[in-house]
Amino acid sequence: MRHDAFRLSQTRAMHDAPEPRVSVLSAAADAVRNSLTPGSLGEPDVVDYATRISLWGRWFIWLVVVFLTAYRPSFWYPDMAEALALPILQLLVNGMVHYRLRKRRPITQRLLLLLSASDIAQITFAVLLLGGYSSFAFVAFYPALGLFAVLFPSLWATLGWTSLAALLYIAACLWSGDGLNLVLGQEKVLVGRVVTMYVVAVGIGMIVRYERIRWQSALSREQRLLKERIELSQKIHDTTAQTASMINLGIHRAKALADESDHELHSALDATAELTRSAMWEMRGPIDAGHIVEGRELGRVLWSHCATFERITGIPTSLSQSGTERALSTTVRSQLFAIAHNALTNAFLHAVPSKVEVDLSFNSEQICLQVADDGVGLPNDYAARGRGIFGMMDDAKAMGGTFRVDGAGPAGGTRITCIVPREPNESGDFHVSD
Repeated sequence: MRHDAFRLSQTRAMHDAPEPRVSVLSAAADAVRNSLTPGSLGEPDVVDYATRISLWGRWFIWLVVVFLTAYRPSFWYPDMAEALALPILQLLVNGMVHYRLRKRRPITQRLLLLLSASDIAQITFAVLLLGGYSSFAFVAFYPALGLFAVLFPSLWATLGWTSLAALLYIAACLWSGDGLNLVLGQEKVLVGRVVTMYVVAVGIGMIVRYERIRWQSALSREQRLLKERIELSQKIHDTTAQTASMINLGIHRAKALADESDHELHSALDATAELTRSAMWEMRGPIDAGHIVEGRELGRVLWSHCATFERITGIPTSLSQSGTERALSTTVRSQLFAIAHNALTNAFLHAVPSKVEVDLSFNSEQICLQVADDGVGLPNDYAARGRGIFGMMDDAKAMGGTFRVDGAGPAGGTRITCIVPREPNESGDFHVSD
């Protein structure tokens, strides 16, 4: 079902509320909670990616454990029947995490802590079952602690978690099997293994911390550039665009006062007015692009853009939307807006249309943008005449989408179609049909 343009959201009043008093204990609790805030580099996508990779690694380990359990069961049954607890526990944990990821549920702090605790518990249990000090299951502590350092970039949290794992491993070595043989110097090897745990966890944590600082620095620079872009768009709107609008009004006033018999003067004024309208429209590009950067929805900005296009050019323009616009990145919204703006510009400067129609549709898999006019159409060699079409094609390709032009030829009318997947990839395609 198609819907016409957007309703502007109503302004909601903000009420000040007194700030609650923060006790020393609650402040300490907040500090601990912040130190355990998941998100390597502070980016949720990194957390999601690391969780997915670790999940597939856990499934691989589970398959290995199941194979070893099923292979020649006489080695462990019935003397070590408790070994069945390992694959069962891992199956439950892996299944729960896999279900949450498939349902696109958020990766929470509690879930990540549960995964890490499950890893440490299973590894410790395996050490106990397989003979304590003599078991090679301790090697699994290293990737488990490294993953914790990636997901929880706090150095203190990493040190605390590593200390917990080290204490559990030492206790398992002392309690199970034959304990430690001090005559053979096994306590030195045990200390070396524990020190390696700290080296791996802290080393990965320091690398993650360094990358996080670099990412935050790059993000800060990007935010400054976005702020400057917004300020520039506002400055254009408040100064240059207003000046161009006043010039356009002055030209129309001059035409009204000019002698009708002076055709040359009227022609010059008409040409100047057309040039002024073109300049006014081009200024709307960075102005409305600034609204995209501010975080406004694409449909809302396009609705305003089309209304301004009709007001400046006098060409009837309509916008229709189907589906619900979900959260899109600034890059995708900016590039789709640029394609629409360039298509409207081409229609204004070259097509001489009696109307322009813009269609924006959303579904669960893709976004479709169409701009159609009933003008004179495109010449057969239009692709060699400028960069407009190629600029739109490059924007579509950058989003992993497809770009299509219909109407090249003498029949008249032009329609451009850009289809972008919900999750853009690096591939793109370009089609032209007569």
